[in-house]
Amino acid sequence: MKQSMFVFLLISGLCILYSCLGHQYHYVKEEKNWTEAQSYCREKHTDLATIDDEEDMQTMKIATSHDEEDMQTMKIATSHDEEDMQMMKIATSHDAWIGLHLDWQWSQEDRGFLSEEERLYRNWTTGQPDKKNGHPNCAAMDKAGGFHDYYCTEHQPFICYNENSTKRYIQITERKSWTEAQSYCRQHHTDLVSVRNSTENDEVKEEVTDQALYWWIGLYTNWMWSDESKSSYRNWEITSDHSSLAGDDEICAVVSSGEKWEKKKCKNDKRFICYDDNLILVKQNKTWDEALTYCRQHHDDLVSVTTETLQHWVKRRAENASTSHVWLGLRFSCTLRFWFWVNSEGLCYDNWALGNPGNECRHTGAIESRNGQKWVSLPETERLNFICSK
Repeated sequence: MKQSMFVFLLISGLCILYSCLGHQYHYVKEEKNWTEAQSYCREKHTDLATIDDEEDMQTMKIATSHDEEDMQTMKIATSHDEEDMQMMKIATSHDAWIGLHLDWQWSQEDRGFLSEEERLYRNWTTGQPDKKNGHPNCAAMDKAGGFHDYYCTEHQPFICYNENSTKRYIQITERKSWTEAQSYCRQHHTDLVSVRNSTENDEVKEEVTDQALYWWIGLYTNWMWSDESKSSYRNWEITSDHSSLAGDDEICAVVSSGEKWEKKKCKNDKRFICYDDNLILVKQNKTWDEALTYCRQHHDDLVSVTTETLQHWVKRRAENASTSHVWLGLRFSCTLRFWFWVNSEGLCYDNWALGNPGNECRHTGAIESRNGQKWVSLPETERLNFICSK
């Protein structure tokens, strides 16, 4: 009956969502700075905690009524059942690091314009940046090509990027705030300029004239998750005093007393919360059918990547593979002529590489372990590493 309904829904073009992979949180009482905590979590779990929604927040909620001093690391919860969550509270009144931190990113990062290496390009002038105080800051270029950080509300001229023109860099002398400049560039061109390397930095520098000392570029600070997920959920303590954050210290987020989040200097030692994403990379080379059987015998299933968030977690696992591609729980039905996930979910989200998937019988889906980490269609007899859901 379930199979018949599954086929009916897929033919009807509907998505069915029978399951999801939740987070399993671990509270660590050993105190470390944020970077050390991140390294610990990545070594022993998946990463510092990412919180996607209020349900996640309740799952890892820290109570203040009890303290298990004899436990160094405590598993907080593996269930989304409300009663289970309340029973699994951790007792502490201490701040604890989560994976949210204030970092620099380029305006065009979300558009796939930059590679992983290009995302990290910076050309800060000596002593810069110097305004990291928990508030948004943006970058401007001087006539020597050096970067300076300023409050985003200040008004500066700016440089747009136009991907559809032979003149890629457009100088705008009208002074605007950084956000206004970004909106103008996106409306009239492509975006505020993102500088990907030293060659482009020299090219953009040519547009910086003596009409102003500094020109906005597309670099700005943004709150980002350690695992690079796109969760927009926030739970800030509105009344917190951030006057102590002035200066050049990096800023990261803690969960305080189990409820609200606060901004703290990343260099401070604090307890922290890790999470597991319930995925496991198996570094054995198996055919797709053998991988499916292995996952179902030892774990739950071959992984189904049904959301962009899941894609981030799977990418992180695939990076450590010993094969060029990694099997996913994705296969093509020769009878019905469509692709589907083995956990009975429809293909609503996809991340196919150019030229894929094709509609060849006895082909199954894999993710690239390097490069763009897109999905590809491969013969099911190839022997690859694979990712199981737990």
